[in-house]
Amino acid sequence: SSGINAEWPLRPGMRVAVYGGKGALGSTLVNHFKSKDWWVCSIDLRENPEADVNVVVKGATLEEQAAHVNKEVATLVTEKLDALYCVAGGWAGGDASHENFIKNTDLMMKQRSVS
Repeated sequence: SSGINAEWPLRPGMRVAVYGGKGALGSTLVNHFKSKDWWVCSIDLRENPEADVNVVVKGATLEEQAAHVNKEVATLVTEKLDALYCVAGGWAGGDASHENFIKNTDLMMKQRSVS
């Protein structure tokens, strides 16, 4: 099962934005939608060359990032989207006994809330 509502009329030419479109999961989504002939906007810290357009997140605070992303999306996404996926965030492997556990956890929390 793809996890997508089978009753939703999926068709070529649909439009989607993927927030986190350059990460591991996001890149997979971008590639999947492109393979279905969808128009894709990737929103991330880096460009995804497979996307039709990219919004590169900029700003030191969450407020600055939101203002920048909203401005760029309003400029680049000129037609209504059919879907929006948010898969942004970070992940760090290891277990609680690892010496870098606190450091990695702090990094993941910052990535999920400020990037």
